[in-house]
Amino acid sequence: MRTILIAVSSVFFMMSFYACIPYDRLVNYKVEASYLDSVAIRNAPDIRIQPGDVLKIQVYGPDETTIKPYNLSPGNGNDNFTSIASVQLSGYLVDQRGVIDFPVIGEMKLGGLTTTEAKNLVKSRLLEDLKDVVVNLRLLNFQVTVSGEVQRPGSFFVVNERITLPEALTQAGDMTNYADRSNVLIVREVNGVRTFNRVNLQSSNLFQSDMFYLKQNDFIYVEPITAKTGAVQDQSNKTLPIITATATLIAVAVSILRK
Repeated sequence: MRTILIAVSSVFFMMSFYACIPYDRLVNYKVEASYLDSVAIRNAPDIRIQPGDVLKIQVYGPDETTIKPYNLSPGNGNDNFTSIASVQLSGYLVDQRGVIDFPVIGEMKLGGLTTTEAKNLVKSRLLEDLKDVVVNLRLLNFQVTVSGEVQRPGSFFVVNERITLPEALTQAGDMTNYADRSNVLIVREVNGVRTFNRVNLQSSNLFQSDMFYLKQNDFIYVEPITAKTGAVQDQSNKTLPIITATATLIAVAVSILRK
């Protein structure tokens, strides 16, 4: 009887070994005591226009006939497009020099500026010829891509030029149980330079990291933990240890009952 109990215990031990992931591996944003109070934000996003960006610039004024030559499309104030592709086709592509070719005015260098700075620059140039103009300038290609151990990998467009790493992961359906939360890769390209950055989501240092706020075209890759190896192998191989243990248990029981 004792032999049977030992065999049964072995089976349950092996099943729990294959099924369980430690609790600490599933917890995000572990906050130390020093972070229990409010913390000043020192890493606010600094989104600047780069070569390859697409800008929507719309000019509004009291006289539609006067402002019409300065717009690529009629200024009806409707920003509801059927797809992001149609939105980008309606914008200005920033060339490798950081320059756009604006109607009537000609070339303007907007690369390196924030959207607010770029809007003010466009408006100041327009005020040389027009009066009482309003300029609306938006970045159309702000997107981030999330891949790896998330529920819904893909690319996600950002409309307000502000998105955090946790928000991007949430849009991707959050991480799976097999995600390595301590070693998330963020690939970032700024002014022709590509950097590879590692982030630990289980540390409160994330909230003050330069990677907490994402920038346009950031790529986030969530690596799997080693336990994923057992989860993706062939199902027959995955259940083989349990089947073997069960067969051993049955053999032991039969042997004892025959005595």
